[in-house]
Amino acid sequence: MKKAVILALAAALLLGAAVMTAAADKAFLWDGNHWKEVSTDAKAAYIFGVGNLADFEVAASRGRTVCVSKAFVNDLKNRTVMQVVQEVDKFYQENPDKLSTSVIEVVLRRCTTVCPPEASAKKK
Repeated sequence: MKKAVILALAAALLLGAAVMTAAADKAFLWDGNHWKEVSTDAKAAYIFGVGNLADFEVAASRGRTVCVSKAFVNDLKNRTVMQVVQEVDKFYQENPDKLSTSVIEVVLRRCTTVCPPEASAKKK
C-alpha cells in the first residue's frame, strides 16, 4: 500500500511537471515517445494515477453516471497495473508508427473493455 501511494505521488509530480512545461493553451498528453523513455516504475505510477483519478471521480459522483471512470475502475479489478503496463508496451512495440497515440487512448482502447478499438477499414 505504501509503495502504491509513493508511486501515485510520483506520477502526480511527473504529470504536474509535464503539464507545467507544456504550452499554456495546449494540453499535454503522454504518448509512445514519452512512454518508451520512462522506467517501468514510472509507467506503473502513471497507470496508478489514472486509476486513482477514476476512483476519485466514481466516489465523488454520488451515484451519477461516470461511464469511463466507473468502467475503468471495474476493468482494473480483473487485471493488475503491471499487466496494463505490459499491454501498453506491447502496443507501442508492435505499432512504432503510432507513437503519437496518447497513452490514455492506448489504455482505454487496447487494454480495457472501456472503449472498443476503432474498427479497421475493410477493403471491398
